[in-house]
Amino acid sequence: MIELTTQIKLLVFSLIYGFLFSILLDVVYPIIKKLNKFYQFILTFLLIVIIAVIYFVAIDKIGYIIFHLYSIIAIVIGFITYDLIIKIIEKKIKK
Repeated sequence: MIELTTQIKLLVFSLIYGFLFSILLDVVYPIIKKLNKFYQFILTFLLIVIIAVIYFVAIDKIGYIIFHLYSIIAIVIGFITYDLIIKIIEKKIKK
């Protein structure tokens, strides 16, 4: 069984990682989209692999490489939080 502090670290890291993952996609994807379909496929695949490897190396450093359902949920919540923050900022800028 994993210690509670390790689970909390994993949960917080997953939230932050989802947030940073969303930022990375906003920055990198428009660049990838300008390329032809073959390069888009290759670079998108490489980006996903690199992001996954970084995540698993990081959770290994936290304590255990155990990928729980709440890790996925935390990443998604971080991703959605970033999108909501950006939409709020865009609304305020448009006013």
